[in-house]
Amino acid sequence: MYDQAWHSMRASDADRERAINVIKAAMSEGRITWDEHGARVQRVMNARTYGELESVVHDLPSGVNPAAPQPMPPRPGTLGPAGVGPGQALTPMQPMPGWQPAYVAPARKTNDLAIASVACGGFGFVTGISAIPAIITGHMALAKINQTGEEGRGLAVAGLVMGYTVTAGMLMMMMMVFGLLFGMG
Repeated sequence: MYDQAWHSMRASDADRERAINVIKAAMSEGRITWDEHGARVQRVMNARTYGELESVVHDLPSGVNPAAPQPMPPRPGTLGPAGVGPGQALTPMQPMPGWQPAYVAPARKTNDLAIASVACGGFGFVTGISAIPAIITGHMALAKINQTGEEGRGLAVAGLVMGYTVTAGMLMMMMMVFGLLFGMG
């Protein structure tokens, strides 16, 4: 009775979209022809119930790449995967015999002076005075990065660029002020 009630339930536009996606996937995988694709899409668009949708896609897998059936874990007393004897079961933390973990390179540390350089360079646009520490810490960071191989070269260069830009702007501003003050006299 439940099955009959499900088949007679009204389908929504989203249900029809899902059925069309199954048909599209089947066509892209070569399971159906272009003509069969068009006919099935037309039947899906005219379907009003779940049962009608089911009759259109019942012979197709419900995904682009259906998952292969997974083997059941061995029961105690039976032979399991290669290298696992009778009665031995693999636990989630126990790798398969012969399994080697992939090499993961350790993350390199970002140089602290490079972070300080970019921070001072950014604040230099607001305060002006922190541009000088941005230049000093930027050069120190580049020297340290060359020695240790740490990350942060881009941050140090960004701090240097901001520090020199703010410093050049301040020098030009000072020259204009002195030019106005002493040029009027």
